[in-house]
Parts: sequence; structure tokens; C-alpha cells
Amino acid sequence: MKNGQITRLTALAHQFRLGQSVAASQALPELLQEVLTEQGNLPPGLVAALLQCQERQDWLGLADYLEYEVVHCLSTPDGDPPTGDH
Repeated sequence: MKNGQITRLTALAHQFRLGQSVAASQALPELLQEVLTEQGNLPPGLVAALLQCQERQDWLGLADYLEYEVVHCLSTPDGDPPTGDH
């Protein structure tokens, strides 16, 4: 199931980058709910960053968080957030 979610997160990130923010914003809550149900939770800082990007309509920032940070959480066995400086 995680591979399907990763594929959908990546596709959603591409939609945001292509300027299809309305369609992507409509699909985002359902997909994040699926991820949260499967994963259990995401790091609170990551959730806050996603919400802040959405509030600012920073679609490129949101796309980056979806494609890299959220996917990283799904890809690591224990869901650890990335250790890089952000």
C-alpha cells in the first residue's frame, strides 16, 4: 500500500508544480488521511509545514514537502523524519 501512496503523493506534488493547485488541493486531504491511517502519524513539524505552505498558497513548497519529506517518512521503516538541515 505504501508504494501506491508514494506514487500518488509524487503525482500530487507534480500537479502542484504544474499549477493545478485546485485539483491537487481537493485530493490532498483524502490522501493525507490515508497516509495518517497507514503510518499512524507524521512528525508534528512536518504537518505544520504542510499547513503553512497551504495557507500561504506556496504550492512549490508544498510539492517539495509532499514529494520528499512525506515520502521519506513512508519509505523509512520507523517513519523517522529526515536528518538534513531544512
